[in-house]
Amino acid sequence: MLKAVLFDMDGLIFDTESVYKKSWQFAAQEQGLSITDDFYQQFIGVQDTECERILAEHFGSKMDMTRYCLVRDKHFHALREKGIAYKPGYDALFNAIKQRGLKMAIVTSSHLPEVKHNFRDSEYLAGYDLVITAEDVTRGKPNPDCYLMACQRLGLKPEQCLVLEDSNNGVQAGLDAGCHVVMIPDLLPPKEDFLHKAKVLKQLDEVIVLLESSY
Repeated sequence: MLKAVLFDMDGLIFDTESVYKKSWQFAAQEQGLSITDDFYQQFIGVQDTECERILAEHFGSKMDMTRYCLVRDKHFHALREKGIAYKPGYDALFNAIKQRGLKMAIVTSSHLPEVKHNFRDSEYLAGYDLVITAEDVTRGKPNPDCYLMACQRLGLKPEQCLVLEDSNNGVQAGLDAGCHVVMIPDLLPPKEDFLHKAKVLKQLDEVIVLLESSY
């Protein structure tokens, strides 16, 4: 039986991915460089340090990485202060999970201060049993380490956990951990081979009908 729901954060709970993309592209343009939409897709669901490694390899000496990160972060924080919306259906799903007494965890590639900031104006974060962030794992998504850690800390088997993801990297991590996975795509469509391994839904409240499933 399903005993826990494990949430990604960016692009799933919050409409942050489009904001991140604007800031990453803005900081590149500030140095006369270009990060195309297609190139940016490989960053979705991946820890910043790995994304920065990819950028350094791609641009080489053309990019001043220290300056890039400062400009990117300043731009993102300015945009974030204007407010980042919850994705449709989040409140209904959160309440449905609580009503059924299932455990809940956030498993994100972001850092803990980002998590706290995003949830700062609500009581949602206090309702989670566990939060796994970039500080907790060495290998980020698509490696399964973060989801395996979440299962272990919750005292559950992977097959008792449902992973909710918006990115292909996150879906891969959940599948490789042995969890059940639902993908709610944000900026990227699901990979073709995921269509037979994970359920694909349009928004979060559609997950409610799955909560009674025995899997």
